[in-house]
Amino acid sequence: MILHYAPGSAHSAALRIALAEKGLEADERRIDLARFAQHDPAFLALGSDGMVPVLEYDGRAIGGSFALMLFLDETFPATPLAGRNARARDHVLSWGKYVETHIAPNLAIVRWHALKGKVPEAAWAGIERLPRARRELWRRAAGGFGAERLAQAAETLVAAGKRVAEDLERGDWLVGEAFTLADIAVFPHLAQFGALGFAVPAPVAAWLGRMAARPSVAAIRDDIFPLATMGPEPGR
Repeated sequence: MILHYAPGSAHSAALRIALAEKGLEADERRIDLARFAQHDPAFLALGSDGMVPVLEYDGRAIGGSFALMLFLDETFPATPLAGRNARARDHVLSWGKYVETHIAPNLAIVRWHALKGKVPEAAWAGIERLPRARRELWRRAAGGFGAERLAQAAETLVAAGKRVAEDLERGDWLVGEAFTLADIAVFPHLAQFGALGFAVPAPVAAWLGRMAARPSVAAIRDDIFPLATMGPEPGR
């Protein structure tokens, strides 16, 4: 397996945690977002659309962080992380979708604003190689997202923290007493809340501490928190 990942990318961190939790090793290839390496032709040739992570396995390249985690869990069934029964699996899938539709895109907007994100002129040649939707996102980011959009993003993130707290009322982890892919998918995003000025409820703070203590997380801790390397795409 070859893993193309980027420090500071929450989706990259989640996949690396999942690999470690399942005892799997991959040849890691670091993508430097600060130098716009995600827009290089060689990386785009993997079908990445300029997004990380991408996993090369068995002759094909696979993207999408949560989809990749599900793929790994099914392909390597030892240490199952997708839920112990149908109800638990449905709950895990619900969290994976929520990260992709609510948490990641809004966190990307807040981060971009907090870091006063700018697109260097020299980067536009690479951006023009991206699919249309990605190009349009970068153009919007270059002009700023506006106060109303930022307020919406912040409100969504606060709601996400409350939803995590509600699920933690049932146990130490998001799906009760079992540690699952739900915890892995959510953690690298919520771990950034404090640096961005978002307070979290006490149960969430305790859960963040439990997550940080896991060897799989401690091993990549320095790559979860660097906020300087990012772009406006979801999961950065």
